[in-house]
Amino acid sequence: MKFKEVTAISIMVLILLVVSGAEQCPQGTGGSQGGIFGIGTGGKTQASSYGVDFDLQTGLDKLSAGKNILLGQTFFVDVLIENYDSDAKSGQVCIRDDIDDAYGGVQDSCQQFKIPAASYIGDTLESPSSIDVAFPAGGAYTKYTGLPIDTDANLYVTISYGQHSVYSAAIKVPSPEQETVTVQGKPSPIQVSIEKTISGTEAGSMANLKIGFTTQGNYNVSSADFKRDGVAFSTNFGQYTLNCPSIEGGFIEFKNTKFISCSASLPREQITHPLLITLDYGVKLSKQYSFKIKKEAK
Repeated sequence: MKFKEVTAISIMVLILLVVSGAEQCPQGTGGSQGGIFGIGTGGKTQASSYGVDFDLQTGLDKLSAGKNILLGQTFFVDVLIENYDSDAKSGQVCIRDDIDDAYGGVQDSCQQFKIPAASYIGDTLESPSSIDVAFPAGGAYTKYTGLPIDTDANLYVTISYGQHSVYSAAIKVPSPEQETVTVQGKPSPIQVSIEKTISGTEAGSMANLKIGFTTQGNYNVSSADFKRDGVAFSTNFGQYTLNCPSIEGGFIEFKNTKFISCSASLPREQITHPLLITLDYGVKLSKQYSFKIKKEAK
């Protein structure tokens, strides 16, 4: 075989290998190291259960859990935020490490974020949304310097945002007299439950509802201004009034779990009454990522 023929065949094989490798490489979320960028496809966090969640992106120059960072190595922090809620979110993400600033590394810093709503067709999720928030906003972090020994370190990441959740339930009266009512709503940090009992009155039926609120995962909920524990609460029961005596000023004070009692006077006829429950509140979620700063590669 002539030299020119061998060279041509070698070039063709090389091109095929490059094309094949390019097709197998996973696609990133795009953007650059500065600020907020990219819309991804989701699936890397537990946002499908809680509405919004985050994690750290991994990579050669990205700080993440279990990472070894060498003294003098530059790096950045890339926070992936995912949204499975039908509402867009805006909030703040803050990061810090537990190493004295004299040795460089990650200083306390925060950035604002806005994430689009997930895409729904009716009540069916079509696709979640996601964004990357990169720290610092430009360039890379100052390297760790001057540490005399290998050092275990932690990165702390916190996001905070406003949440608007609407839950729906069908209250059947007067039968069945006792029932655990199915409550529907988009994924969110608070799970709502309803236990119903029906009693007869001279005018018709009395629906007694025990409504429970439970914070899920490691989420902390508070008023929308983050000044007190609890959530703003309102209901829509059509033409009927749902009375909740323990609620003052439309605010429920609670931290992890809360039950309230509500009731409504309804007609005696067998009817299904739609009930909407709306909660407005602030959410904070914090995570800790452990890593190691090493004096030299081993």
